[in-house]
Amino acid sequence: MASSTLLGAALAGLASAVFMTLFEFPFWRIWGMNGVAEWQSNWIIISKLTRGNSSKVWEPRISWTISLHLWHGVAAGIVFELLLPYLTLLPAGNLSALLDAVVYSVALWILFMLAPRRAFESAGGTRISDRSLSVALAAHIVYGIFLGLLAPLA
Repeated sequence: MASSTLLGAALAGLASAVFMTLFEFPFWRIWGMNGVAEWQSNWIIISKLTRGNSSKVWEPRISWTISLHLWHGVAAGIVFELLLPYLTLLPAGNLSALLDAVVYSVALWILFMLAPRRAFESAGGTRISDRSLSVALAAHIVYGIFLGLLAPLA
């Protein structure tokens, strides 16, 4: 695979993550960090990497949390590009890439949000609510839609 294609995939992943983050931002403004499961789990990861306390005030390091969230979007965009030839659910075309990207994004939500939920809760000494997981699922669908629209352009 050409490096220009991987760069395009990274940019598609980043742009999709930006749209996903913009979708999540109002939920964060209303409910704080506990309203957005991805941001909660990213904060826990950052706290463990920096040996900080995840139960302290969340907001001062929101930029770190969002930065990690965007990097995850870049990585997911690259992985999607690498997997795309194997993900074909429909005959080739833009609808197929869009559907594949949404299915891929929901699979990411299951693998990285839903399945490890209890581990994140235990590690962070916090609760990840069903409401924040629902926001995360909706946000993953937003990510998948934009990735499906942008990835074929990569």
